[in-house]
Amino acid sequence: MNIENLKRQHSEIMDIFNEVKGYIKNGTIEGHLDEIVKGLNTISGKLKIHLLNEDRYLYPKLLNSNDIKHNNFGKKYIDEMMEVTNLFSNFKIKYNTSSKIKSDIQGFIKETNAIYEVLLNRIDREERELYKLIKD
Repeated sequence: MNIENLKRQHSEIMDIFNEVKGYIKNGTIEGHLDEIVKGLNTISGKLKIHLLNEDRYLYPKLLNSNDIKHNNFGKKYIDEMMEVTNLFSNFKIKYNTSSKIKSDIQGFIKETNAIYEVLLNRIDREERELYKLIKD
């Protein structure tokens, strides 16, 4: 498993999320609704690919390891990622069109900031803790 590829995927996901957050910070959400929706859909697609790569190549290495610490880490990260995936999926469904965002801009801002923190924390933990356990 190429850890650098997983890190690149993290970077791409967060770059797009930072663009969306930029519209929030600048108070220009309504003028960029199409870009925001496209960004959320792109993040969703990139997350699916990223998770598929982790499920196929990363977690099996941990779960099949002779090291109990690796097994436990794998199980823990899989469980946590299911929660993160569900949170993002619900967020995307709630705000997957311009009209949905426009009808609840304050809710969109609040939930965007919350899901951003969840993803940022998860990515940070993966890169600091999880990826150290995997040898290419």
